[in-house]
Amino acid sequence: MLIDLSSNENPYAPSCKVAEAAIQGLEGMNRYVEPEELHMLRKALGEYCGVGTERILPGPGTGYLLERVLCGLAVGRELVVLNPAFLSCLDLAARLCKRIVRLQLKPPSFEVDWTLPASGPALVILESPNNPTGQCLISREALKSLLKNEDCLVLIDEAGYEYAGKTFMDLIPDHPNLALCRTLDKAFGLAGLRVSWLVCGDAFMKALHMENVCLCRPALRAALAALEEQRAVLEEVKGVIEERERLKAALSQLGLEVFPSEANYLLVRSPRPDLGLLLRKRGILIADLSGQWFSGYFRISIGRPEEHQALATAVEDILRTEEGFMD
Repeated sequence: MLIDLSSNENPYAPSCKVAEAAIQGLEGMNRYVEPEELHMLRKALGEYCGVGTERILPGPGTGYLLERVLCGLAVGRELVVLNPAFLSCLDLAARLCKRIVRLQLKPPSFEVDWTLPASGPALVILESPNNPTGQCLISREALKSLLKNEDCLVLIDEAGYEYAGKTFMDLIPDHPNLALCRTLDKAFGLAGLRVSWLVCGDAFMKALHMENVCLCRPALRAALAALEEQRAVLEEVKGVIEERERLKAALSQLGLEVFPSEANYLLVRSPRPDLGLLLRKRGILIADLSGQWFSGYFRISIGRPEEHQALATAVEDILRTEEGFMD
């Protein structure tokens, strides 16, 4: 059986209550989602984030929302991203923006100079925690400095907020040029339904059609049910974090360089640059970063304990046996 530790997915399915809510959402599939239903979701998301409902823009996935931001705000601006950046919207950005500025991440410190990221009006899109390092790479002071420039719009993807426990949500009311993106794909386990949302500062609200929401009823109902189970989700998050640290220790003992992480994945460097290929032959998938970044670096999603045991056994076989060095 294939073990997939490559996609940053939650290894645990949501509760039966959430699944039943999604099924119930199929009733009336011949009818469009009503504004009242969307308001219920926006209200629940606003309460979860501690912001007003008017700032919430839900959508079917983070990629969809980033494309809306690009179409509404990117023309005539430089787009600033970190490199590597796992953003599905970069092809669209290349057509809309003046140019794309890539700030290179270099191990082991991954420090970023945020003082001069662009030469003119800019849109900065970054993840916190960053993918693939798993680290929060912009400080509150650096972000505030960027936001002082009214020509600089900043969108931060906080998909891993529940794992890191860090957010810039409190800055939204006082900084019109800031927006955050959150999702139920990760900690809440709804990746198959794609429920994400923007929390918009005033400049983003003015540029985007906040009432134009695209979401299907099964996803909407599942999202409402999932948000009612926040306590259970956060307890599960604690277990994932504990498992992440156990996996970090196990892989370090086997000779991999494992970097600190605040996310639901680990960045590792292997003395075998073909580690991903050799693991795939053994039925285990991890993300090989050599195509986007440096050779020998891999991102490993946190899965179940038995999957980690299989991974550790395979890594040990690859790194320490004669067969591994001859592959």
